[in-house]
Amino acid sequence: MKNFIILGTQRTGSSALAESIGLNPMVACGWEWTLQVPWRQKLKVAERALAGDFSFLIQKHQDHMAKAFDSRKTCLGFRRLFRSSSKWIIHPRFCPALWLDRLEDHLHWLTKRTDIHIIHIVRRQGLDWLKSVYVARKANVWVGKPYPEGIKVTIPMRKAVSRLRAKDWVDYRLATLADSNPYLRLNYEDFLVDQNAVTALALQFLQCDPKMMRIREPRVHKQSKGDVADYVLNYDELLAKLDCLDLLTSPLDRP
Repeated sequence: MKNFIILGTQRTGSSALAESIGLNPMVACGWEWTLQVPWRQKLKVAERALAGDFSFLIQKHQDHMAKAFDSRKTCLGFRRLFRSSSKWIIHPRFCPALWLDRLEDHLHWLTKRTDIHIIHIVRRQGLDWLKSVYVARKANVWVGKPYPEGIKVTIPMRKAVSRLRAKDWVDYRLATLADSNPYLRLNYEDFLVDQNAVTALALQFLQCDPKMMRIREPRVHKQSKGDVADYVLNYDELLAKLDCLDLLTSPLDRP
């Protein structure tokens, strides 16, 4: 049984990617298994679940895996996302949210488990990501449904900068797993353009045949219908500030 984990920050399309990968009959892809698990037990529960023991998961995850997992599967994995909180001082590495998420403990564990395949999904466009975070929160719409017509937000400048720096730090740290584990980086923006092509890349990475997909039509559509400026009232101010700080795109794109 090949194990894999889809890693990233929140609001990066990881749920859509996981659903698409899970449509292949060779793959059993869980949800965020350890999201509601106490912080001390997250790694223990992940280890057991990747070995096929789902008894430590909360009931809805157990029910999902009872339907998704059987002896025919060759790949078993789940999603693990890390928060991009604005509440940190000096450097994002000192963010309390990442301490509770156990980011560094996960990295240490994964470098020891070099058999685990890492699929790292990255949202490259910083301002579009911020729009997604704040609009989804205001609308209380998270996955699969379009944003309400006419919804607009004002994104606090200071928090925007802190959140993006935290996001970039998490992505930077996750990318270091390329040195120890089988590693594939996927971009959210590419997934939006062609879900089938990006899903096929992930399946080939897991050594699964993309031609065995049960459903080929795109499963997820972008929640917003317009440009970022259509949703963000202080768009011009944010754009200028983030451009000045070199935060408009992911640092993983830079030399």
